[in-house]
Amino acid sequence: MLERFLSARILSATEAKENAVARLPQDKDRIERVTREAQSIIAIEREAREAKTARLREQRLSSEAPASAGATAAKRKPGARKATHKTTDAR
Repeated sequence: MLERFLSARILSATEAKENAVARLPQDKDRIERVTREAQSIIAIEREAREAKTARLREQRLSSEAPASAGATAAKRKPGARKATHKTTDAR
């Protein structure tokens, strides 16, 4: 009785291998198709991310330009110091 089950297992194992080999080209095509689609999606997401980065950079630079122009006019020269009044207690 054990021999019946053992031979059935061997037969089913060999059938599974044959089926796997028979399906291999179909699976290979499917894998290649999925890989192409995934790479396409990744490229589209990368382009969108780069476009957003460029847009935000331009926005940041345009908002910094007027602010920095006013700030440089108000800045003092590095060597100039505010006059301080020293008081001495002469009692």
